[in-house]
Amino acid sequence: MKDLSEKDFFKFERKKLDFPFYNDNPNLSIPRWILLAISVIIPFILIFTPHSIGGRFENLLYFILPFLFFGIVANWKYDLICKKFQKNDFKLIPILIILEFIFSIAVGFIMMHIFNMHIQSNPALTELNSLFFWVLFPFQIFGEELLKIIPFLIFLTIFYKVTENRKISIVISTIIVLIIFGLIHLPAYDNLISVLLIQGLGSIFTMFAYLKTKNIFVSFLTHLIYDTITFLPVLLILL
Repeated sequence: MKDLSEKDFFKFERKKLDFPFYNDNPNLSIPRWILLAISVIIPFILIFTPHSIGGRFENLLYFILPFLFFGIVANWKYDLICKKFQKNDFKLIPILIILEFIFSIAVGFIMMHIFNMHIQSNPALTELNSLFFWVLFPFQIFGEELLKIIPFLIFLTIFYKVTENRKISIVISTIIVLIIFGLIHLPAYDNLISVLLIQGLGSIFTMFAYLKTKNIFVSFLTHLIYDTITFLPVLLILL
């Protein structure tokens, strides 16, 4: 494990906390790295290929696979990415939610009124009156965060091995993950520019929550509250 100095960290990062794996902390064997990669590759394949599994059970699978495989790889040390909340987290979360709303409204306005592009509504809006939807909803959101953070940790390790520069590796890995996360929404929205801007680039706020705190609970809660707020107007109409 390489000793890191303060200059290796961004100023916004929480002190004395770091990402797991990339700096051999802890060290993973090649088979474990492969297993970690498989945990996200399988959900990606399911998203982009026709198959018999469907509905909300599939969304639950997107949570179970990466969560279970991460536990196996990390010897069940989920505290590598699941930290205790700190007081400042409850200030950070609403700020990021507000910023994401501002971003989404601005991008939506530009796409609709300047480029005359149609923005497709969230397919989940048709399921909001289902109790089953709300039971599985938190697991789906947590799964989506895992599908960002696990690839981020993999890419961070790869680029850090190549560059030995932590900051550059974080930036490159984050950009790649945002692109991938946008693309996995393509089958649902069928608009490349829209998913790259709204679902991809728009996820920078939840990604920042993890980059700053190293705590998936913070990014998860930010994501969960944001999506819930966007669903509320439609839910009130349905009720």
